Amino acid sequence: MNQQLKACRLSEIESNQGIPFSHAVPTVGHHCPMHTALATLQGVSRVSTLVVGMPECGFYSRYVMETPKGPNGELHYTYVLDANEVVFGCREGLLKALEEMERDGADAIAVIMTCVPALIGEDIQEITESFGAGHRARAAAMDLAHYKRNGYEAGYYESYLALAEFCDASKKENVVFLLGGAQSQEGKELCGWLRTGSSSYDIVIMEDVLELSQFTKISSSCFNIVTNIHFLPLAKRLEAIYDIPYVFLGESYGRDGIQEAYKKIGTSLLLRETPVFSHLQETAKLEARVRERLEGSRFLLTANIPDALILTEYLCSLSMTPCFLHLEEYQQFMKEWKKKILSYGINPLTAFLVEDSMTEDGFKELGFEKPGSYRFVIGKEIGEEIGCLKAGRSFLPPLIGYERTFALLKLLDGLLRKEDPYAAL
Repeated sequence: MNQQLKACRLSEIESNQGIPFSHAVPTVGHHCPMHTALATLQGVSRVSTLVVGMPECGFYSRYVMETPKGPNGELHYTYVLDANEVVFGCREGLLKALEEMERDGADAIAVIMTCVPALIGEDIQEITESFGAGHRARAAAMDLAHYKRNGYEAGYYESYLALAEFCDASKKENVVFLLGGAQSQEGKELCGWLRTGSSSYDIVIMEDVLELSQFTKISSSCFNIVTNIHFLPLAKRLEAIYDIPYVFLGESYGRDGIQEAYKKIGTSLLLRETPVFSHLQETAKLEARVRERLEGSRFLLTANIPDALILTEYLCSLSMTPCFLHLEEYQQFMKEWKKKILSYGINPLTAFLVEDSMTEDGFKELGFEKPGSYRFVIGKEIGEEIGCLKAGRSFLPPLIGYERTFALLKLLDGLLRKEDPYAAL
């Protein structure tokens, strides 16, 4: 990375558009959120999609939806604006397109608005609501204009959020939904806890591949447990519309935060005393060792990690200092995590990192080279003398609670041991 790094302080960021590009020209292209949304909805049985935009968007979308029909009758169409619609809007044409999809058998249609319809101020939300008032099929609007965001993370959030439009109010049942999965050891222990006692809740696990008919039953849930941050806006929407309480189990890596989340689950569902989860004690021991070994260390977070602020706050609590954060997505519910980082008296430089090549010299201005401190990067390796936790979207396995924290601590503990930190994961 050269000296042309452009960044702002974390405290300055209030929206996605407030995250600066680290460099004027990206070294490689970056997916837009439409791409991610289509990839997500491709895993939802019986949901059709309609991409609204210019020819480039329609063509690009076919890299994901390669055929106009899915395996279970889903329809994946595009609506390309003509020159007249770019100026005067596409409302009438879009309504006709939705009617055509209904005639072709679509029941649930996710309408994806791209950049040009958003730029001309087309009200896709109003169009889908107007369509739904007099038709059998339902349509949900998604504003995924890329110019409103730097990266593609919004595609995940908005896709799951849109699915709530296909639900109806229904009588509450003795069912708990796990949004994001819980297939790990601690996940199984959590499910066992939910099934004990006189209540013995039924459990529905929602991951990235799901059936719409199963999903729509979520409006009858008595409680939602979010284990994947991408489902968090959905849980908030369900609470607002259907009064379904939730807890975000991934809101903290710290043991106190995890304990508080489990306490809320137990209190809300009238469960017996919280069990002693398998990784609780060993997490406490390993945390103490990591704190002692890495206290005062400095790090860079250069990888796309969805819960980047939550992870950073935990490392700050272990007396480590972030010098730079790559932030892909910033939504308003993340503000609380930002405040926690700032409360440590730490205000790291932050940007959307678009330059692939990185050198140690490029980070001098970040305060990364403080004498006497151990240095590491969470992302790509930038030098033999700098520790590295190689991170992509699979930085940590899909773990929850104490087990997730224990996996992170094992990675950190392996840094100073000069061993492969991923060997045991």
